[in-house]
Amino acid sequence: MKEKVQKIIESKFGRMCDKYCNSVWYIITMGIVCVFAHSLNLPVLGTFLLTVLLVPALLFCDNSFVLVPFMLICSFVLSEEKHPQTGYFNTPFFITVLVLCLVIAVAALVFNIVYYKKWKTMFKRAYFSVSFAALTAALLLAGVGAPTWTFSGFGIALSIIATMFFPYALLVNCGKYEGQKTVEYFAYAVLVAAAAVAAGFFKQFVVHDFDMNLWTVKDYLKLGYVGPNTGAAIITLAIPMTFYLVCAKKRGYLWLIAVAVELLFVVLSFSRASLVVAVPGVIIVSTVLCFKKKTERKGYWISYGIAVAIAVVLCIVFRDVLIGQLKILFEGNVTGSGRTVLWKDGFEAWKSYPIAGVGFWYLRTTGHWYFSFHCTPLTYLYCAGVLGLLAYLYHRFMTVRAVFGAKLTKERVFVALTMLAMLCNALLDIAMTSATHLMYYSVMLALIDLDLNFVKTSAVRRDGPVVATDDMDRTEEKTDNNSASDNTINQDGEQNEL
Repeated sequence: MKEKVQKIIESKFGRMCDKYCNSVWYIITMGIVCVFAHSLNLPVLGTFLLTVLLVPALLFCDNSFVLVPFMLICSFVLSEEKHPQTGYFNTPFFITVLVLCLVIAVAALVFNIVYYKKWKTMFKRAYFSVSFAALTAALLLAGVGAPTWTFSGFGIALSIIATMFFPYALLVNCGKYEGQKTVEYFAYAVLVAAAAVAAGFFKQFVVHDFDMNLWTVKDYLKLGYVGPNTGAAIITLAIPMTFYLVCAKKRGYLWLIAVAVELLFVVLSFSRASLVVAVPGVIIVSTVLCFKKKTERKGYWISYGIAVAIAVVLCIVFRDVLIGQLKILFEGNVTGSGRTVLWKDGFEAWKSYPIAGVGFWYLRTTGHWYFSFHCTPLTYLYCAGVLGLLAYLYHRFMTVRAVFGAKLTKERVFVALTMLAMLCNALLDIAMTSATHLMYYSVMLALIDLDLNFVKTSAVRRDGPVVATDDMDRTEEKTDNNSASDNTINQDGEQNEL
């Protein structure tokens, strides 16, 4: 039986599926399915088509990174008109289709883990294992002893843990990291996700005759799977990865057009949390690259100069509209959206239960629509107490340590910038408690971990044995996963250094 399965996987069809799933066309196909399903209000059909695309990746691909596009955009098939609360999915036919898709996907995942023997390595100790263990303990204890502790809040804590840890464990221990190729694959997945969100936003602009009144836009930019703030946050994450393509690709300066489009949609979303990250971020990174970019400088300088000139002209021509909207948008600073009130209420509740916090269901008991305090450190402090905040800060320290744990590569730098954009956005929003965003976060953690190990493994191969440190525990274990010839690794190491 095993020989027959192996014969099918190694057949011409199997190799074609493997090649396709590892290509940018696979990611684009998933994006098209999401836009199609969302635009036509056909989420069940979209779920079925995504399952059809996912199964070959699980059956024929050993590299777990082919699951990244599905992780990042699977929820995008939902629409505002047909989201779960509408009762649309309650018909026997739709329930049957969804259950069938789930059974097929789970069966294919089990096959992937068993056949490719990933179960042997999936939960091996990795760089972030200890900090994840600390987070897990703190989140599971969140709210213990407080009257607002509920099993629903405990379930939320479990979902946060699982969404952060499982993709990381799968990728860091079972993914084949190939430097630039792998990070480009992630970059394209993030760009396609941002494009899907932008397409949904554009559709809403068209339907509402491009009504750019601030509060009207906030009301109609609801797509079902994201609202204006969460959608803008995803587009913001695409900006650093687009800059990565500016640096990594031949004639990469042409990708500045994509950066401009992404920034435009962030501005049109009127999302404050994303604006305060995206606008200064684009200015800083694009300016730094004027001095740091080593190849195709002339083309980059010309593109950058044209972009700056267009931005200045637009700001001058539409200065009255721009100033007026900004005054409305930032009126009262962050208090305009009730964040300060939320933080004060959380602080008053937390004072009575400072050690383990009030639990993740506290805000729901007060009639709030979500369980996050719209600020990651405060959410961990109020919901999981001092234990939660300390665990989060330790995890944050380990992240910074991983980024600077070896000679910087452009892969690690731009993934780290993407994570920084997400974390800064999460200081004023829900990103670090949203399942969709946590998938992005988990994948980025795995990429940083793998790139750190990749560089250290390259150093060992170039310079010979070195004294092992705690950061190099998995150097020997990952040698096979980072399979490439010594010359290829050396070459990549030189090309990727900043």
